[in-house]
Amino acid sequence: MIIAVSHPDDPHAARVIDVLRRAGRETLLLNLADLPERATLTFDYGRNGTPSVDYRMNGTSIDLSRARSAWWRRPQAPELTSVARNQDVLAFVHNEWHEAIQGLWQLLEVPWMNPPAVDEVASRKALQLREARRLGLRTPRTLVTSDPDAARQFIREQGVGRTIFKTFSCTHEVWRETRIVRSEELDQLDQVRLSPIIFQEYIRASADLRVTIVGNRIFPAAIDSRGTDYEVDFRMSLGQARTEPCELPRDVEERLFALMKRLGLIYGAIDLRRTPEGEHVFLEVNTGGEFLFIEDRTGQPIAQAVADWLAQQTT
Repeated sequence: MIIAVSHPDDPHAARVIDVLRRAGRETLLLNLADLPERATLTFDYGRNGTPSVDYRMNGTSIDLSRARSAWWRRPQAPELTSVARNQDVLAFVHNEWHEAIQGLWQLLEVPWMNPPAVDEVASRKALQLREARRLGLRTPRTLVTSDPDAARQFIREQGVGRTIFKTFSCTHEVWRETRIVRSEELDQLDQVRLSPIIFQEYIRASADLRVTIVGNRIFPAAIDSRGTDYEVDFRMSLGQARTEPCELPRDVEERLFALMKRLGLIYGAIDLRRTPEGEHVFLEVNTGGEFLFIEDRTGQPIAQAVADWLAQQTT
């Protein structure tokens, strides 16, 4: 059995699961948000101390110990709002579920894409930038700070209009695109105290590159957003951009594989910028990054590659 730890509304999980099932592979979509209302979780150590892992959903028992590979694909958290209203009780229940679920991943001794504990560390942008630079990739001049004075100094050095700022993460509910610092925003820098912000030099681009790596397979694609409504962040004008497969210089490709190995990742969606001079600048690795927008525009078989890797671990 192959486990995909995701949720029903994720089209990436749906496509890969469809590929696996059409190939005759037993695959389970494990949605943690079904806990505790619609599902239960049990570790039974029995008389010999070897645990079985039972996941019961709508009266049907599934032995997760039968898993042979697993895909860590944007897992959800147990839905606890209906369990407790008191904040102290809610915090306690949340911690109990957290402990049990972290134990679950450790009990499933299977090949993971990506191992949950490794993914937790590797997804940190601060670490990624350091390791990428150590491996010889060019990275933007970067400042991460909650100090308004440090932010002002950095912007003075880089220049207004030549400095971007962005968040560590964003969701569909709270969306923040990458923006260029404008002069009218300088008076708002005291708000940096509220939470750390990433400031970077603005890298002019002939194209943004999304490089998806699955095991030993690599799928580079170029996204040319020049002339679109928003050139700073291709996600804002993807429908206007030209997206096509591309090739990477051999040394860049080797360094990206080396970075994946150093971070312990099997899957990664890497963002680069290619400058007008042809230099490749590393921005980040999305350990659970989207790939369908690349696959659908370029025809690159990324979902098949994910399915192939998961299936190969079961043989």
